[in-house]
Amino acid sequence: MASFKALSPPRRVTLSPASCSLDLGDGSERGEYVNQDYILTTLGRPHRAISLMYCYYPFDKGWPKRASVAHKNDGRHSWGYPYDDYFPFPGGPKGDTEGNAFQQMRDIRRHGQEVTLTLTMDCAVPDDHIRVIARQLKPYGRMRIRLNHECDGNWFTFNKRYSYQEVADFFVRFSRVLKREAPEILLNCCWGHVADFKTGRLSYEKELFPLLGAADIWSTDQYVTLHYGWPFKDCEPEDLDKTHKIVGLKTVWQQLKGIHKRFVQMTGRDKGLEIGEFNTDGNVGGEEIQAKLTGDFYRQVLREKPSFLKGVTYYQFRDRGRLGLEREDQNNSENGLATPSMAFYKKIIQDPYFHPKESWEKVKGLSLEWRASDDSDGLGWNISLKGRPVFMELLFDKGANLMIKAGEKWVYKKPGVEWVDVTLAAVGWNRSNPFPVVVFAPPADGLNPKGATRVASKLARPPKVRIHYRWKSGRSHLLA
Repeated sequence: MASFKALSPPRRVTLSPASCSLDLGDGSERGEYVNQDYILTTLGRPHRAISLMYCYYPFDKGWPKRASVAHKNDGRHSWGYPYDDYFPFPGGPKGDTEGNAFQQMRDIRRHGQEVTLTLTMDCAVPDDHIRVIARQLKPYGRMRIRLNHECDGNWFTFNKRYSYQEVADFFVRFSRVLKREAPEILLNCCWGHVADFKTGRLSYEKELFPLLGAADIWSTDQYVTLHYGWPFKDCEPEDLDKTHKIVGLKTVWQQLKGIHKRFVQMTGRDKGLEIGEFNTDGNVGGEEIQAKLTGDFYRQVLREKPSFLKGVTYYQFRDRGRLGLEREDQNNSENGLATPSMAFYKKIIQDPYFHPKESWEKVKGLSLEWRASDDSDGLGWNISLKGRPVFMELLFDKGANLMIKAGEKWVYKKPGVEWVDVTLAAVGWNRSNPFPVVVFAPPADGLNPKGATRVASKLARPPKVRIHYRWKSGRSHLLA
């Protein structure tokens, strides 16, 4: 490794939240979880958070089997089961903290992202269950729980079994237990449909009002179009309001602004607003229309830069229907087929407005501290490029777990891997500016140490770099 040269003394690089953070759904009733190595390689950057979708109905017949495995569907829509057809959450009393959800959460956090756990839950679940779940989730740091989302709807089991007042009461009770057991975890209230634009009133305001005070995060779900009859009914143009809906971008923006305004009016506080799920359904009009309309929305965010909009979650990465950046390959569920939305999304997520802010300052030593995906201290170096690299490789501590930003491209280095190739990131770099390399150290096992809210670490040595600008050989030429 003699051709590797040590980098100059580092600077401390501190992350702070983006003007509008980007999150991504990964797995639901419509698709399986896709590992974070694949997603990072495909998209080129991490998200603030990855949203997982699970349910918890521990007193139901058939539990803990998935609803579609334990029961027959009523043949009308995805929610035609006795309980919601998300994957069963494996935690709780006598639960399995090595189950799929926990493995996925560790995968997400070791890749420098936070977890949004969308969790539909029986409102009869007692405090002792909530207490156990909170303690099981505490090591996952500043994660988010989106409890009983779309709470003003009528399709999920909790809305079918309980009144809106009972749904609100359960949310408040869950919040109280969570804050006692795991105060770092943020509770997300997902509600919002403007029932009357003249008055600005929302659906079920009186009943659901308590959620706003109990929640750390206010959010709503918005779809420009949606095939809600999937997968049991085909989406045909003449079946509008029978199998699908067309909302339109104008109405989506009216809803967003109206919901936020009303939340502030009702509470006298402003927690901003996030979109917990956003997309345009490719089953309605085709995937090219989907890409255009969804792209138009993100571009409008960049034009208007609404200060109240704190985050957007694209739903989802891979889908068995047409709500994904990829469609699941019917011949092999482990394969994904890129949709037209993929190209626009990969480009637009590179806009600085959607990136965590970075501040650089002088520092001594090689210490790093991970607190959250938009609140951490890393180390940075600026490398002067003397030409177009043929090779550019970085050498790190073999045992370190690192998220590395080289230019604009992010790379993950797991423990045991020693060097990473950043040639392509450097080739396209404007060489009039130094080429930045920044490293952060999220927890290798995805967990915070017991009782800790942060993960401190230290590099054993500065990274080294190997760069070749031309390939010289004393015996032959590669290109004659």
